[in-house]
Amino acid sequence: MNASRIRNAVPGRIMLAALCLVFGKSAHAVDIDDKANAVINDLKAMLGAAEQYQKDTGEVLEITADTDPSYGYLKIDNLIINPGIPGWKGPYLPYQDYWLGGEQYIDHPVYNAAQLLSKEDGTEWVRGSSPDGCRKSSPSCSVSACIWLMPGDITRRVNFEIDGINDQKDSDSAGNVRYDNGLLGGIVCLTGGQYPKEISPVD
Repeated sequence: MNASRIRNAVPGRIMLAALCLVFGKSAHAVDIDDKANAVINDLKAMLGAAEQYQKDTGEVLEITADTDPSYGYLKIDNLIINPGIPGWKGPYLPYQDYWLGGEQYIDHPVYNAAQLLSKEDGTEWVRGSSPDGCRKSSPSCSVSACIWLMPGDITRRVNFEIDGINDQKDSDSAGNVRYDNGLLGGIVCLTGGQYPKEISPVD
């Protein structure tokens, strides 16, 4: 190839490389958006399932004693396995439960696990395993839905879509969305409706 052809070919290759770079970033952004929206839909479906369970049975999901009750883990198993309560019309979620010996987790079809928490309003937390659960003495409490072990860019995008916060922090312990990113993957939680503090086993 002579010098003239090389000079003419180089700009074209640069342009092609630039287009591939831009398209690659754009496709990645769309992929993250799609995955974040799917996670948001799943979190909302979990909160809706808990509400429907209460409407059907007249009871809210109880705080499990499988772990420290001050954490506020709810018996999410009751949404997919009939606990023998009159009015139950489940399963309320299309998930399975392969977790042995615990009522606080069920499997998530894409990520690792799903759970529901009852947390005291106004507290800063990023995961269930902290003593911020609903107490009888709490001013008020709310239910939060959580999904475990997803990439950090998805947890951050969920935070942006719901709370409008767009940064690269590894954790956010306030707002409607809470997330925490670790080496093996992140957890993201979405807060929903109120939880009756009167039924908490913790004073």
